[in-house]
Amino acid sequence: MTEKNNTATFVDRYFQATQSNDAATWAACFASDATVDDPVGSPPIKGTDAILERGKEFMTNFQTVGLYPEYVSVDNLRAAAKWIGRGVTKEGNSVKFEGINFFEFDETGKITNLVGFWNPADMNEE
Repeated sequence: MTEKNNTATFVDRYFQATQSNDAATWAACFASDATVDDPVGSPPIKGTDAILERGKEFMTNFQTVGLYPEYVSVDNLRAAAKWIGRGVTKEGNSVKFEGINFFEFDETGKITNLVGFWNPADMNEE
């Protein structure tokens, strides 16, 4: 498998993890010293403990939630993806939101840097 195909697999693994409804599964996609700037404008975080906490904080608002890639571009161990997020809030409302993520991976497929461009205030009921 080429590096490009490997990176596409790494990106797929990330999106599947976002759909798991499990913050630990999502956090396991990251290297131990990874940095996350997601969403851009929020305080960047570093390390799997902080990443796990950010995931728990986000997922606690939903019964189910996940990101679904619409377009992915891969270059060596970097990728960019346009996605749509869909979820059902704790109150039972269906919501949709959109964004773009930029990823950097290490050779093992762990994310070393993630930058997410989206605005939680733009979450709309479906």
